[in-house]
Amino acid sequence: MARMMTLDIDLIRAFVQVADTGSFTMAGEAVGASQSAMSVRIRKLEERLGNDLLARSPRSVQLTSYGARFLKDARHLLDLHDRVAAKATGIEHRQVLRLGISDHAAGSRLPDLLSNLNKDLVGYRFLVTAGLSGELLKAYQARLFDAVIASAEDPDLPARTVFRDDLVWIASRTFTWEQSMPMPLVFLGGACVISGLATRTLKDAGIAWNEVFSGTGVSAVQAAVSAGIGIACLNRRNMPRDCVEVGEVYGLPPLPKTRMALFHRLTTPEDAGLASAIVRAFQLLGGEEGGQT
Repeated sequence: MARMMTLDIDLIRAFVQVADTGSFTMAGEAVGASQSAMSVRIRKLEERLGNDLLARSPRSVQLTSYGARFLKDARHLLDLHDRVAAKATGIEHRQVLRLGISDHAAGSRLPDLLSNLNKDLVGYRFLVTAGLSGELLKAYQARLFDAVIASAEDPDLPARTVFRDDLVWIASRTFTWEQSMPMPLVFLGGACVISGLATRTLKDAGIAWNEVFSGTGVSAVQAAVSAGIGIACLNRRNMPRDCVEVGEVYGLPPLPKTRMALFHRLTTPEDAGLASAIVRAFQLLGGEEGGQT
């Protein structure tokens, strides 16, 4: 009688991660492993199965026909394994929701938002990442998140509106700007959609500016503006209490409303109402009502 083949669950998990991201590097980052380590795991699994799962090229990683068929079984196996492991160890099994939240969307009220989610969605365990909209959406498209709250600037990605808010120019109550000099600009660094919009708006209006502070989060920008370092562009809901709008004072160009939206893949019957609960958690913080787009 032929000996039955056994499968290593860690190798299966590595394969699913690479299949979802289309990248050994991104898959490795998600699980804390190097690109080469992920490649070795996939090779071991392919050797055990006796078939190639992935077609590799310098620029892309694609599923083979065998890999595409095996992926569905691999997902079922992982789900069953995790449920059995949770039951055996006495840990309550809760569905994991990988959620990305734009720093501009939550701001300093992230603790309140997470509290709202925990109260409303007791059957879920959240893996939350706060960051910049551009980076979160790129990771979402690589399937590193189940859902993302981000600035909705891409019309090709279907999304549900969470809230709309005015963008405003703000500064400390004690701040003054000598307008013969470039405007001292405080903004969020990196791939920030709102910062990019602010600098383009100033350029189109012919207003010179200098970067005086680049923060890694909205809270850092709020602190810099409150300290009187310069002028920032933020959603009105993120304006510190000790700051004021200065757009009219200095004749700065008007800014549009921003739209924060929920991008998600929550389509199974078990996920019914989950998207609405996420939107509701934001609405409890204040802002316009969300809707379908």
